[in-house]
Amino acid sequence: MIKVHKFGPAFGLPDASPFVMKVETYLRMTDQKYEAVTGDVRKAPRQQLPFVDIDGKVMPDSTAIVDHLEGARSEKLDAHLDAGQRAVGLAFKSMLEEHLYFGLLFMRWATDDGWTVFEPSLREMLGRMGVPSLLRGMVSGSARKQVIGRTRTQGIGRQPRTEIVGTCTQIIDAFAEQLGDRPYFCGDKPTTYDATTYAFGAGVLCPAFDNELRKHGATKKNLVSYVDRMRDQYWKD
Repeated sequence: MIKVHKFGPAFGLPDASPFVMKVETYLRMTDQKYEAVTGDVRKAPRQQLPFVDIDGKVMPDSTAIVDHLEGARSEKLDAHLDAGQRAVGLAFKSMLEEHLYFGLLFMRWATDDGWTVFEPSLREMLGRMGVPSLLRGMVSGSARKQVIGRTRTQGIGRQPRTEIVGTCTQIIDAFAEQLGDRPYFCGDKPTTYDATTYAFGAGVLCPAFDNELRKHGATKKNLVSYVDRMRDQYWKD
C-alpha cells in the first residue's frame, strides 16, 4: 500500500503543492493504487510534503519518490525516449521545479493580492493538521515569513515583482514553445516528465490567482489545452 501524505485540495486543484500534484499524477498515470492522507508538515521528513509511506517505508522528496516507484516497474514510462529527449525533459523539469516554483511561491505568499487568496486555504490546511483555531492566524503569519525568507534565500524574492513576472513569463513562453502541438510534453506518449509539467502548468493557470502569470499563461492556447487534457485524462474524479 502506498500512502501519500499531502496538504489537501485547494483553489480547485488536487493539492496546494505542485510537488504533491506531481506524485499523485504520476501514480494515476501508472495506475498505481494509493491512499491520500492529510500530512503534518511539522512532523514530515525534512519538514516538507509530500512524503510517502510504502509498506512501512517512509520516503520524502517528490523526485526520489517517482524515481523509486518507476524503478520498480517493468515497463518504464520513459523507455521510448532517446538521450536528447531525456536531456530536454530534465532541463525543463529542473527549470519548473527550481525556478518557476519560487516565482509561484512569491506571487502566492509575498504579494498582498496573492496572500488574500492563499491565507484562508492555509488556515483550512492548519485546521486539518490539528492546529487550534485561535492559533491559526499566528501560525499562518509565521509560515508566511518563513516562505518569503525561502524566496529571498533562493534569490528571486530579492527582485521587484516586475522582474519576477518577466523571468517567469519567459519560462512559461519556453514551456509552451517546447510543448508545441504534441499531446504530451515529450511527444505522443506520456512520460514521467508530464507529472511535473502538468502540475506546474495547472499551478500557473489556477484561476484563483488572477495575477500576471495566470493571465500570460492563459494566452498560450496549447498550454491551456495540455492542462485540460491531462486533467480530463487523469483527474476526472
